[in-house]
Amino acid sequence: MAVNNLDLRLIQATDFLRGTPFTWAVCGGYALDLFHGHSLRSHGDIDICTLEPDRASILSFILRKGWQVCEFRGQGKVRPLDAASVSEKGRNLMCFTKDCQLIRFYPCEDEGLLYHEFLHGDAAPFNYIEFLFNQTYDNRFLFDAGKNIGRELSKAIVRRDDIPYLAPELVLMYKASSPDMDKNLFDFLQAYPLMNGEQKSWFTHSLAALYPDGHPWQDML
Repeated sequence: MAVNNLDLRLIQATDFLRGTPFTWAVCGGYALDLFHGHSLRSHGDIDICTLEPDRASILSFILRKGWQVCEFRGQGKVRPLDAASVSEKGRNLMCFTKDCQLIRFYPCEDEGLLYHEFLHGDAAPFNYIEFLFNQTYDNRFLFDAGKNIGRELSKAIVRRDDIPYLAPELVLMYKASSPDMDKNLFDFLQAYPLMNGEQKSWFTHSLAALYPDGHPWQDML
């Protein structure tokens, strides 16, 4: 895979994270670009899959790089973090440079919190990244612990040209929560046919377990 077949922001992000002392993998739409070996569509931002035990290490790394960090708190609210902060388990992190134009913040009635708004537009420089935290157990990546849906870590995080990314069957499971969204349906139709038999089998069984009453994509499998 030639590097110039991928979005420049993705290359910059993976270079930024290369050699860090924590586990990470590209996820979301960019992970599917890595699966295909080239960019298929534009993306609003870069999502990075990480593991919960590495939370403090990731926060420290990003702050040392001079970036700003906010913790998602739900209902459009975020909590700015600094070197003295302890990020709460289960909360994803948004990280951005001072000149990032992707987000706008507003005062919030809750002490220590801000409201935020995304200003999605054309592809921007690499100045924003999100870390999404995941649980593991017994060397398995847990997609849904309650329904015992998981994947062996060696199959959950795969590589192309030494860039780690979340396997396509897991990316599609996350996207299945909004099956009618144009980009999610597009990603499913592009990626599913190219997965190998074992990946398709895992995805099919996991989709049925998560949606026992049926799912719009099942008729297309």
